[in-house]
Amino acid sequence: MTEQGLSRKRFPSLAVLREDELRLLAVSAEREQLAADVPVIAEGQKGDFLYFVLDGFLRVLKRHRGEIFEVATIGPGDFFGEASILFDAPAGAEVRTTDPCVLARVSAPIVRELVSRNEQFARLLHQVAERRQAATAIAVNPVFSKLPLPVREVLLFNARMERLMRGELLCEEGGAPLPWVFLIVQGEAEASMRHPQNPNERIVFARLGPGDEAGEVSLVTRRPQAATVRATTPLKALAIDTEMIEAWRRRYPDFNAALYACVQRKLAHAIEAVRKIAGEEAVKTIRGDAEGAAEHQ
Repeated sequence: MTEQGLSRKRFPSLAVLREDELRLLAVSAEREQLAADVPVIAEGQKGDFLYFVLDGFLRVLKRHRGEIFEVATIGPGDFFGEASILFDAPAGAEVRTTDPCVLARVSAPIVRELVSRNEQFARLLHQVAERRQAATAIAVNPVFSKLPLPVREVLLFNARMERLMRGELLCEEGGAPLPWVFLIVQGEAEASMRHPQNPNERIVFARLGPGDEAGEVSLVTRRPQAATVRATTPLKALAIDTEMIEAWRRRYPDFNAALYACVQRKLAHAIEAVRKIAGEEAVKTIRGDAEGAAEHQ
């Protein structure tokens, strides 16, 4: 393929490549024409190429807990397939053409060679991969998925990425309401409460992973944090400003209803977990949080 096909004008992100690196990318690229509604990458498939969109649009679709969620739209000037190559892992989502598309694909060995030679290119691919990972977490979350796609893009742009080591806390039981709600992007955490009869013991009532939220109970109930959420692996989470969330609650009834339902479901689950271990008397505090949520619905 000619350098005009993979030019800096068409793909501004390629400005990080030197002339010889851009030439290597261009001469290695294979042109591919695809009809509408054709899968380019299947979820779970080993990624062998980095794709550049010359013409047409594609959708990114993610299967999660028996449902299919639309994560994003990809169009001319975009590229995809970077995460599989960077991490030598199966694709985390399906990419399917929306209309007839023209793509340029570059094999994984060539991409890895450029990554090893050019630190800026490596950083660019990692940043794009992390951003898309975050977009996927937003799209599959039962609350934030209720927001229109353009609003989810605003969320992604404005949210801050938090990185925690194993054992660090996202929020602590009894702590003041935080100015943000967390959405886990990568890694795992556990939610726990102090045992009512033994303060040195904790009751773990939930395991959290990518696409799960934390800190929203305190936002809705206007009460101190209902649980401690601790990273059980290295963890990345988006910190989403609560002022934005409150604005979306007022503007999007489906989002507000989903947030309230999420809080009620979590509190009911916590009540049941505590009741089984410590008895009925121990669930009074959680019932108070449930009543607080109802007051602010």
